[in-house]
Amino acid sequence: MSWKKLLKDNSLQRKKISFKEFDGVLAKAYEALRAAKTLIRKNFFEPAFKQAYDSMLLTGRALIFSLGYRPRTIGSHAITIKFCRMYLGEDFDILTKKFDKMRKKRNYLIYGAGSAISQTEASNAVKTAEEFFKKIQKDIQKRNPQMKLL
Repeated sequence: MSWKKLLKDNSLQRKKISFKEFDGVLAKAYEALRAAKTLIRKNFFEPAFKQAYDSMLLTGRALIFSLGYRPRTIGSHAITIKFCRMYLGEDFDILTKKFDKMRKKRNYLIYGAGSAISQTEASNAVKTAEEFFKKIQKDIQKRNPQMKLL
């Protein structure tokens, strides 16, 4: 299934984004990743998990922005993950499944009764976010070699 289906159902909308705006989103993703690493070292596992998720979300949004689109506001987290899964394909299947699992866990932490995040779970989330960031950054750079990212 092509990610262009998301245009037809209005999940994605055309949006011209300047390089400065796009680079700002990618910088925020990197900052969230750095914050997650710091929080792990200080034994703050739930906030580290949330920051790792935020890094992945911002990285996914940067990918969408780099193609001249933005997700609609309602359901934007799920749309971002769905787009990443469709656009990146099978090579990224494990990463995008982890991303979606993290989204559900984060929602439960925020809107549900909450549960504890272990050090292992938080560390794995940070590793996943870092791998996702690097792969997306590489994809964007490959398509736009003139862009100097971070």
